[in-house]
Amino acid sequence: MTDRAPDFEAEVRFLSPEDGGRTGRYGPVRQGYRCDVHWDDDPSDLLWMIWPRFLDETGHELPKGTPVPRLSRAHFYIINDELRRTVHRQCIREGTRFHLSEGHHRVAACFVTKILSLHDDLV
Repeated sequence: MTDRAPDFEAEVRFLSPEDGGRTGRYGPVRQGYRCDVHWDDDPSDLLWMIWPRFLDETGHELPKGTPVPRLSRAHFYIINDELRRTVHRQCIREGTRFHLSEGHHRVAACFVTKILSLHDDLV
């Protein structure tokens, strides 16, 4: 996945257990975390495989296994290239709000801060 450029960057705020987020039994989120994305303005129940790589304060991706802060920034990679072209290019803009889900359990609130390579054609 990291052999190509990220599609977009976003701010991520993991919900506390009191706000309905992850409970302590799952442990902290670590770099390499796999979740699904749901666009907040999408009335469907569709979840998308768009995986985050969390960033340090200088904008570099954290090493695998590093604990992720509750408030963080991340690069996001759309896993399915066909859906990238046919669905996501039309709905992702700076400011787009979405959330991270584990199954249908919402665990983080997010918003797009930068479009990176989303509109590039992959070979």
